Amino acid sequence: MARPLEQAIAAVVCTFQEYAGRCGDKYKLSQSELKELLQKELPSWTPTESRECDYNKFMSLLDTNKDCEVDFAEFLRALSCLCLYCHEYFKDCPLEPSCSQ
Repeated sequence: MARPLEQAIAAVVCTFQEYAGRCGDKYKLSQSELKELLQKELPSWTPTESRECDYNKFMSLLDTNKDCEVDFAEFLRALSCLCLYCHEYFKDCPLEPSCSQ
């Protein structure tokens, strides 16, 4: 049985691969693919009232090489920032007992 971190890594890779390439390069996310991924895979983090210009701005922030697509490294940087934000936000919260306790 895979450990939670192993499952998380597999989920990140598989999720990226599921959305990438629907509109072109199978190793990159187009803006429409990124938008769909965010809406479907991170619905709690994606406001329903987001406008197209919000996705344009987010895309331009992630697309560091300015090729109008988000490759896996750019995607991982965004997820890393999200993880860092969550870590900082929750680091002083009391730990909840694990499910096995």
